[in-house]
Amino acid sequence: MKGSIVNVKDFTSGIAFVLFTLLCTPAAVAQAYEGIVVAKGGELAGNIKAKGAAPENEVHKVIHNPEYCGDSISEETYLVNPENNGLQNTVVSLEGITKGKKHDPATLVLENLKCRFVPHVLAGMAGDSYEIRNGDPILHNTHLRLEGTTILNVAMPENGKNIKKPLTQSGTIGIKCDAHPFMTGALWVFDHPYFAVTDKNGEFKISDIPPGTYKVTIWHEGVPIKEKEVTIAPGGKTNLSADLSLK
Repeated sequence: MKGSIVNVKDFTSGIAFVLFTLLCTPAAVAQAYEGIVVAKGGELAGNIKAKGAAPENEVHKVIHNPEYCGDSISEETYLVNPENNGLQNTVVSLEGITKGKKHDPATLVLENLKCRFVPHVLAGMAGDSYEIRNGDPILHNTHLRLEGTTILNVAMPENGKNIKKPLTQSGTIGIKCDAHPFMTGALWVFDHPYFAVTDKNGEFKISDIPPGTYKVTIWHEGVPIKEKEVTIAPGGKTNLSADLSLK
């Protein structure tokens, strides 16, 4: 089962969100993932780049706490490395995989920092946990929606307690600060461990994949979803790189 797709700029409306949801909403009944010893697992790695010049990120006027956040702040939709056009925050995942490498539960940290969510996009597996922190000297309000339904809406005061919760099901979680609407993000939750988020150079790597042929989903909030097919040879390394035309 795949994680579904969300436009982190506005996950409650818009054609893009509807299209992503129709394409990628998890099935009502999914086969549970089985962790096994993978014999001669392969690797999928590559570089996701922006094709051509990236659009300018939208700039928002700061209403609350301009003394700390500044008078205006730009979105983080398009984070492109000028040296190699690498596109950060692209989620790459395998689809239809029900057994493979074992996954040790992890804690995904989401921090309110300098009037942004850090990281802007993160991914984990059902069974992991997330922890929300506030590193700013101002009040934030972190609001999480799983497939549009609120699962957490909590005030994060300065020097307040961290909030830690389990991730119990796959899907995409839209993240927003109700006090500072320009603060958005996304948390992908998969029911398998074969996913990655590109780094600042647009690079990713997924390891220990059972040999076979798979459909791969490439998602970035600024482009339509991309799907490709790859074959993973026993013990082999497969390159998957793509140039995405940003809208």
